Amino acid sequence: MKKIVVTQNLLLLSLLILAAGFPATAQKSWELKKDKEGIRVYSRTSEHSRFNAIKVETILPARLGALTALLLDIDHYPQWSFNSQQAYVLKRVSPSEIYFYLLIHSPWPASDRDLVVHLRITQDAGKTMNIVEESVPDFIPPKKGLVRVPLSTEHWIVTPLPDSRLRIDYQLDLDPGAAVPAWLVNSFSTRGPFETFGNIREQLRQPKYRDATISFIKD
Repeated sequence: MKKIVVTQNLLLLSLLILAAGFPATAQKSWELKKDKEGIRVYSRTSEHSRFNAIKVETILPARLGALTALLLDIDHYPQWSFNSQQAYVLKRVSPSEIYFYLLIHSPWPASDRDLVVHLRITQDAGKTMNIVEESVPDFIPPKKGLVRVPLSTEHWIVTPLPDSRLRIDYQLDLDPGAAVPAWLVNSFSTRGPFETFGNIREQLRQPKYRDATISFIKD
């Protein structure tokens, strides 16, 4: 019996030493890149792309219905989404699920990009809203002169707070595709999210969003 216990202890010790020898496999922690006007932008290396993953934390003075109305107003994305030039609906699966097209201007020397986004909005019993936006590269044929984005995954967790405020926890994983230096994309990874959420805050003040009610969302 003593021999078995000693053997088990040696095995456990070996496993602990082995695990300690691989610290590089752990996910790099988020690094704060910008904290201004109530918008915090973080960055870290991505598990899915050579480009940095992005996280945004902010609180917006708005209702859930207002933010949902903004996100479903696809044609107006260029008014608030950083570097967006054109957006339109391709398919409406349901009031809360849409496929849409988005054209994005890329800084020189990169080519302009486009992508098809699958948008889904759900709400749990506690009224927290989950928004998932995933690229679907083969949904429509590629367009001449544009680079189709192969990977874009956005996840929003929107939590209602007292006094008609929303806590936003947003994450983005992106690979813009084709030959574009990672440093160029990463250099815009702070500016893009910061300006986008600043624009969203301004847009939500418009009556058409501020006063909107959505059938499948409870405020």
